[in-house]
Amino acid sequence: MKSIYWENLAKNIIILLILIPTLSSIQSFIYSSSLMLDKGVVGSILAVVSIIAVTACFGNFAFTYEKVAHKNLSSRLLAHTTTGLFMFLIGLSLEMTAVLTSLLIGNFPIFNLSLVVLYAACVLYDFWDLKRAKV
Repeated sequence: MKSIYWENLAKNIIILLILIPTLSSIQSFIYSSSLMLDKGVVGSILAVVSIIAVTACFGNFAFTYEKVAHKNLSSRLLAHTTTGLFMFLIGLSLEMTAVLTSLLIGNFPIFNLSLVVLYAACVLYDFWDLKRAKV
């Protein structure tokens, strides 16, 4: 496996390791906020989080490794940083969506599973895009 694939794997593992503890922080903040007692406020925040998720997904899917100068380390690092930030925002948005949705409708494991599958698909897309670049 070429070094760029290992770099991409490391990036995705680091993002996942950062996202795992953020879920409890998001839960504790949202559950302790008195504003969250109003379902209208929760719905409004969920709409804003959805806009962030859509924007991050658009940026992530618009980016392509095909246009990166792979032999140049700084270009690769910039590409990984860009996709990493998008992936981090997508993960945070999905975590916030899960927590806010649980306030609106209660615990719904199938919904949470769909969010995990969506994030996994984004990670797989990241690797597929890298493979498509034929590096």
